Amino acid sequence: MCIIGRNILILTLLFTSFEVNAQQRFPFIEPDAVQVFGELERAQVDHLTNLYLKNTTYPRDLIHGREYIRYWYNSKDNPLLRSDEERSASIVFRGRSYDNIVLQYDTFTDQVIYTDDTLIFNNRMWQVALNGDYIERFDLRFGNEILRFRYFRKEQDSTFNLQDGIYEVVYDNACKYIIRHISTRAIIDGVDEYTYAPVGYIKVSNGYSEISSKEQFLRLFGDRYAEVRQLIRHNNIRIRKPDKWQIAEVLKYYEELNHISQ
Repeated sequence: MCIIGRNILILTLLFTSFEVNAQQRFPFIEPDAVQVFGELERAQVDHLTNLYLKNTTYPRDLIHGREYIRYWYNSKDNPLLRSDEERSASIVFRGRSYDNIVLQYDTFTDQVIYTDDTLIFNNRMWQVALNGDYIERFDLRFGNEILRFRYFRKEQDSTFNLQDGIYEVVYDNACKYIIRHISTRAIIDGVDEYTYAPVGYIKVSNGYSEISSKEQFLRLFGDRYAEVRQLIRHNNIRIRKPDKWQIAEVLKYYEELNHISQ
């Protein structure tokens, strides 16, 4: 499609009414009017972009990477995130959006795996480990649950103090909460076995800190230690194995105590 044709399409879409299905990221957050209009504006832009890309993007444009070989056949547990669950996926790759595709996430190699179900060789579907340099973000949808991931790089954010790689973004306001979904390998009876052990990190002021214990978690909130501890006790929140949305609620509560926002 030429540039003039694309511009005409976008102008036409801008003056065409459509419905936007709004999703509230955190049920406990009551956004103010500015947030509401900001979300609506972003949804409208995403809608227009997706309508355009639907007519111009072919999914095989995603094939930038190397063939993915399943290396864990003899293991009891494989390192693919929730591999036995049905899902749909979307990704922003090289600045373009792709929806309704087949993606897996390898928690050991930190790779996003794209499956092209139209290409079958030797009775198996062809898979490619996407080039991480081109990944901006991707979503995995399991029923009503959406996991949102982003590729974090120090070269793009000098304040990022963790290892470069893919993290699930749970809470992204003035405070941050991200999860590294990771598997470790051990040789047991001559077979490589993979143990899944996700690690959560929060950012309250300077840099991200691993959530390792209740006391360490509370100290991150400085002079709001007592108030945050009371909230945790009242809601019976387990810090060592928390519900991620409860941690997000604690961060929101801390922001409200200090009247801070992004």
